[in-house]
Amino acid sequence: MTTVGELRERGADTVARTTAESFETPQLDGFWVHLDADVLDPSVMPAVDSPDPDGLLPDELVTLLRPLLASPRCVGFNVTIYDPDLDPEGTAGALLADAVVAAFAQS
Repeated sequence: MTTVGELRERGADTVARTTAESFETPQLDGFWVHLDADVLDPSVMPAVDSPDPDGLLPDELVTLLRPLLASPRCVGFNVTIYDPDLDPEGTAGALLADAVVAAFAQS
């Protein structure tokens, strides 16, 4: 596990590339990327059940996801924890969707 502080210290791209490379082993057929929306900072993602201060910012999330989603061993992706009842205007959901699209667009 890597904390947000460690991720920022090492760099999101470095952490993601190192992780993706660690999955390049013959014993592993593939991996799944599971994204909980509550990893984002509550200032940009208030629509979660368990907001945690000092979370990732959208650009950090995109940078983290890109190498993982670009890996040929990535076999799936899902997003959870987003609560539309806590986002009546839909702005947090749009931000989350934009981040996911940006991560796939660059992968």
